[in-house]
Amino acid sequence: MHIDRAVLLRNMMGEIDSVQPSRSTVLLTSLAVVTMTSIGMSTFSLFMPPIQAEFGWSRAMATVPYTAAMIGWAVGAVLFGKLADDFGVRRVILGGVALMALGFLGMGVSRNLWELVLTYGLMTGLAMGACGLSIVSLLVSKHFEASDRGFAVSVIQAAPPFSALLFPPLLYLLMFTFDWRVAALASGVLLACVAVPLAWLGARDPQHLAGASRTGERAGWAECLPYLRDRRMIVLFAARVSCGIAFFQIAHLVAFTLSKGFNAAAGATAVSVFGGAAIGSALLFGWLSDRYGRARMLGLSYLVRGLGTLLLAANFSSEFWFFIAVGVAIGPTFGTVAIQNVMFYEMVGPRLAGVVLGLSFIVHQFGAAGGPMIASMAFDRTGSYDGFMLVMAGILIVAGLLVLGISGPDARMQRRVLAPSASAS
Repeated sequence: MHIDRAVLLRNMMGEIDSVQPSRSTVLLTSLAVVTMTSIGMSTFSLFMPPIQAEFGWSRAMATVPYTAAMIGWAVGAVLFGKLADDFGVRRVILGGVALMALGFLGMGVSRNLWELVLTYGLMTGLAMGACGLSIVSLLVSKHFEASDRGFAVSVIQAAPPFSALLFPPLLYLLMFTFDWRVAALASGVLLACVAVPLAWLGARDPQHLAGASRTGERAGWAECLPYLRDRRMIVLFAARVSCGIAFFQIAHLVAFTLSKGFNAAAGATAVSVFGGAAIGSALLFGWLSDRYGRARMLGLSYLVRGLGTLLLAANFSSEFWFFIAVGVAIGPTFGTVAIQNVMFYEMVGPRLAGVVLGLSFIVHQFGAAGGPMIASMAFDRTGSYDGFMLVMAGILIVAGLLVLGISGPDARMQRRVLAPSASAS
């Protein structure tokens, strides 16, 4: 009897692809994938000086690929969020990781500005919208029930600061030993050979939700409008803007440390303190949100950041107390993002969560684009960050109070968006 090998192979691959991994497998593989894909945004500061030196560009021109990546990330967050809602998260994440790998490989052989804009800027930027925090948080949210969802998503939110601690020293070693092109090519190989297989293994929608996307049960853009007009959603979007503005504290952390009279080594230590505090606070606030309510813990995280930012405006005679203030003010950032992502998911459900998370990210990026620029202008005008720190503290405290004002019954109590119990840990 003749057997069509192609048909047999397709059937075998289909059976393998339909295997449902455990929730633990989904969580751990997602953590590993986001840790690797976070190099897309966390390492450009290492690439910029050697790129600038090789091509003889100005600092502004060398920053153009990064600016293009930020725009691509914002556009990709909404575009791929909608595709994830319609066709499932798995395809989007796999495509995003592959696209980022191609972006870094292309970056390693780029010969001029437009090639860097195309490879790192557009390809890597768009890929961050497909395999970054928002989409992977959506995947994890689908697999975990409300009682564990906050902590599970907070584990994913710990990936970017961990990536920022892990990969820059390794890439710097490659740049020092060889050059920046080898570091870019190595990043692409890592993504293609490690991140893609891990994503293929663990990035799988729960079976009942994957089935809905295959049968054409898709939501239109207009279905988002009632949710976007809801008072709770408006407050969360407003708070998201304040969170974006506060990202200047991360972008300017080394410069801010120097402005306080400490040396460059203290600036590097401050970055490490932030990374460690970000990991710990993300896990803590995610766990607390599962037990004491999303809105309450989200509001608390904003208040803690606001009070910590007030401390940063003070004068410090000791590096130790400055590092404590950095941990309190900037550390809870990723805990804030984790809780908000879960709240968005639980308010709109899995059919609309991708596009709503994407829209919330664009709102965040408006703040993230303006915050560093305003901080730079304030410093150029006054020679200090302290005045803007006081303003930022007020913004964060107001955001915290507004969020606490909507801390009635959580969205998870109003609509049971639960993961299938069949996925055992």
